[in-house]
Amino acid sequence: MATFRFDTRVTQDPDRDWAVLTYVSRIPEWFPAVREARFDGTHRHLTTSDGTLKSLVVTKDDALRRFQYRFVEGMPQPIDFHLGAIDVLPDASGSRVIHSQEILPEALAPIVERAAGEGIAGIARYFAAHV
Repeated sequence: MATFRFDTRVTQDPDRDWAVLTYVSRIPEWFPAVREARFDGTHRHLTTSDGTLKSLVVTKDDALRRFQYRFVEGMPQPIDFHLGAIDVLPDASGSRVIHSQEILPEALAPIVERAAGEGIAGIARYFAAHV
C-alpha cells in the first residue's frame, strides 16, 4: 500500500481553516485541479479536466477537525483501497493542515501523490492570500 502525508502551516485560526476546507463547493478555490465540486449528502463529486471523481465521505468530525474520504469512482483503474484525510490542528502561529492518503493498487500512487501535493500547496497559497 502506498501512503503519503503532506502538511503546511498557515496563520489563520484552525476553526476558520476547517470551515473553508470542509465546505465542498469551495474546493476549487484551494485545489487547482478541481474545476467544480458538489456534495450530494453522501458523496463529493469533483470535476477536473480529466473527468469526475466521486468520493464517499467517511468522517467529518468538527470537534477533531478531521475529514476522511474514499474515492469510489473516477480513477483511471479500479481501486482496491483508498483513504484520504485532512486534519486541521492548532499550532502556535495558527494551524497545521495535514493531508494524508493511502491507496491500493500502488500503480495509482503517482497520481494520488501528485494530487495530494498539489492540494497542500493550494491550501498554503489560498490561506497566504486570505490573511
